[in-house]
Amino acid sequence: MEEETTVPGGPGFSPTPVFAVLPPGARRGVVVIHEIFGRQPEIDGVVRRFGARGYAAVGPDLFRASSAFGCIRSTMRALQGGGGPAVPQANAIRAWLCERAGIPKANVGIIGFCLGGSFALAVGRGWGAVSTNYGQIPTKTDVLAGLGPTIGCYGGRDRIYGKLGPVLEQRLRPLGVEVETHTFPDAGHSFLTDGHRPITQALTAPLLHVDYKPETAEEGWRLIMAFFDKHLGDAG
Repeated sequence: MEEETTVPGGPGFSPTPVFAVLPPGARRGVVVIHEIFGRQPEIDGVVRRFGARGYAAVGPDLFRASSAFGCIRSTMRALQGGGGPAVPQANAIRAWLCERAGIPKANVGIIGFCLGGSFALAVGRGWGAVSTNYGQIPTKTDVLAGLGPTIGCYGGRDRIYGKLGPVLEQRLRPLGVEVETHTFPDAGHSFLTDGHRPITQALTAPLLHVDYKPETAEEGWRLIMAFFDKHLGDAG
């Protein structure tokens, strides 16, 4: 069952429009955080992908909740020190999903792409599982302490983020966080989602090599889903 609604705001953050897929009887869930392009059809497609697998899934439109600049500023603040509205906003969206689907928060993960991958790491303390995809890593160790089990996917042709997989492992393992990362040599940035952005692709080619790779994407999704299935409980 698909649903569009708004999660109420709280101290420091505005009400957040969301798109959700809520399969009957779901026993685990996921919050899907969009790229720097905001809510797009391919991100709704990710929500539907999880829903088809039996997850209660919700994708917040963070740019409509405040603004693109406000969302980016909030994410950067959380990356740098773990503060700001990003954490309570993410927790409020998780709480809405848990109440709406009747699942415990221990069975809810968070996944993000690009800016959303950074967001997932910045707010992921205490979540059931975290999937970060080609995003920045928080600068302070205490932001990462207590992070849920984490999987990271990166494109080897992405000259900005493509080498961060080993860095993430080096940061998380001393903290006792279970972590695995995967770098796909033939892929660039944003390879997991099928947005069509020829102008962005042309402008970023020297550094990011934005490019959707269907076969590589499906391998990445296989690994992400296996990781979430392992850590977020029985599908029922």
